[in-house]
Amino acid sequence: MIKNLKKMLVNPNGVSTIEFSLTVGIFFFVVFLIFELCRLAIISAYWDLAITESVRIAKNQRAANSDYKTQFEKILIEQRNDLQSGTIAFLGEANNKLEVDVKYADSLDDLVNGKFKRDPKDSNKFSSTGVNSTLALYTVKYSYQPVVPLPFLPTSWTNNLLERKIVMVQEYERSQFQYTN
Repeated sequence: MIKNLKKMLVNPNGVSTIEFSLTVGIFFFVVFLIFELCRLAIISAYWDLAITESVRIAKNQRAANSDYKTQFEKILIEQRNDLQSGTIAFLGEANNKLEVDVKYADSLDDLVNGKFKRDPKDSNKFSSTGVNSTLALYTVKYSYQPVVPLPFLPTSWTNNLLERKIVMVQEYERSQFQYTN
């Protein structure tokens, strides 16, 4: 038995098969990791473009009841649908969830200090309308789902990476602002 074991250890037959079987897993892991990181970078760039275009359009249009959040969501979904036939559709991002929020502030100091407009009916909630608001903080959270789940690419990291906040001057109602001195 010991002779057979020594003979098997020094026998060069099958060495390439063993080397291949040990390295193919590492190779595929690296390939899929590169694929997921590239996919994440492309989706991040896509959402940057879609969000800035949607905010630009929403802030310059009249919103029903001055509800810019609904207006922004509608335009963002249109932007998403317009690009579904291209690279983004190939990357399979259409089923992932978006969370949109818009908060309004009267001044830059209020924005910096987090003093956003409150709902007159419920002071625990932020105002849903941007009537006479100077600034708006548009927030979009995108939940990223990897094609191939990898242990070194945690979902908490990717979701945090794909959260965008944009501050904009509400231009449509700008002529109607009431200045107090």
